[in-house]
Amino acid sequence: MKPSVVVLAALAAGVFAALAAPALAVAPDECEKQRALFPKDWNDVTGERPIWICRSHYAGLLEVRLGPSDPAGRRPMSLVPVRGEATGDMRRDRERPIYRIWLDPEQVRRLREGRYFATIVRAEESCWIRGDLSGDTVFFMDAARPPSDREDAGAFYNKAPRTGAFGGQAWDCEKPH
Repeated sequence: MKPSVVVLAALAAGVFAALAAPALAVAPDECEKQRALFPKDWNDVTGERPIWICRSHYAGLLEVRLGPSDPAGRRPMSLVPVRGEATGDMRRDRERPIYRIWLDPEQVRRLREGRYFATIVRAEESCWIRGDLSGDTVFFMDAARPPSDREDAGAFYNKAPRTGAFGGQAWDCEKPH
């Protein structure tokens, strides 16, 4: 056989084998298994501590909370929309949803440091199957405070501003008082 015929025969065999292989099926209860990893009452954050308060010019305030660790050292993180003043009485904003995700110990460390932290957070109805993140969003936070480029400019106007991003908004995060 000529080399080109051998190559074509090998490619055809590979394509046939791939088509004949059984597809990886998603378990019928996959979404329920994923949801079971989170609190039964999605909005109950009483066992979690606020570690950051984030402010958006257009979207208000958001608490970044951490829950207790599991035996493997993973901890739940919740993004909780709040109303009120960052230095005063804050209450959960029940008109906006809570987003959650589990973090491994390295992610927890980075979140606590507040520098270059990013993850996908899920809504209560989320079901992650084969990369479909419908209804979910990315939470990015960088709470480093570099000096302004100019004396008369704020940190947001730096050539490389440090800010957070969530739900299409810019966020500025600080430790709670």
